Amino acid sequence: MVFAIIVNSQIPQNKTLSELMDILRSYSAETVSQPYPVSFPLDKNDAQLDKYIEKADIVVALGGDGTIIHIAKKAAIYNKPVLGINTGQLGFMAGLEANELHRMSYLFDGNYTTRSRMMLRISMGEQEFHALNEAVVSRGSLSRMIELSVKNHEQSVVSYRADGLIVATPTGSTAYSLSAGGPIVDSAVECMLLTPICPHSLRSRSYIFDAAAKLTVSADLRADHSVYLTVDGEEGLPLLADEPITIEKSAYSARIIQIGSRAFYEVLDHKLLNR
Repeated sequence: MVFAIIVNSQIPQNKTLSELMDILRSYSAETVSQPYPVSFPLDKNDAQLDKYIEKADIVVALGGDGTIIHIAKKAAIYNKPVLGINTGQLGFMAGLEANELHRMSYLFDGNYTTRSRMMLRISMGEQEFHALNEAVVSRGSLSRMIELSVKNHEQSVVSYRADGLIVATPTGSTAYSLSAGGPIVDSAVECMLLTPICPHSLRSRSYIFDAAAKLTVSADLRADHSVYLTVDGEEGLPLLADEPITIEKSAYSARIIQIGSRAFYEVLDHKLLNR
């Protein structure tokens, strides 16, 4: 197996990286080259990082959930599985914690699973993005509530007067959508979640659509309104007048490695529910 090691350069992790490299050498594992440092937001035009990932059989990402998510999206383009090693805080996406590197032996013994995670394709005008967690349409910091309407395959579904809305994958159901009152969805399910942010109605609820949905989100852009699209926590992009956002299932799927046999609900209970 050939490994590509990618580290979040903004997180101190020399000890973890050194231990990981020692373990890989002990198994005579091949690495693409020296560990590749990245900072966030990722440079989408980093051709060297793309080549680095393309040469590997397995991509190892050292960092928190943000690191793992952004590297998994890059790796999805080349259909490469990603093992996340948590050196951040929550580490919900991680296959191993920094103090569990001895369990790398499971990887070489074949005692691991690779789980496919649905992604979203988001288009706005001529711009296209892919999300593993969510796409967020929200008001600017100084603007008032915004009027948002959602269609599915051109059929009207719902309108919100709110601070914004979230369209999330099942992976993203435990992130921003959960904080906004959305449901938890097993990551093995393929669907889209629509969750309003601070809606001005007690009757506003989340919606769940099947994976074949094609959602169109439109905002009423008045003079005193500024509205932004944010994809997986990256920099917000302003919406222009009469420019709807289309969200559908991506042709790419992220492949996340889990070491051992920890089930989704076991990780959920340990990482989120008991915090």
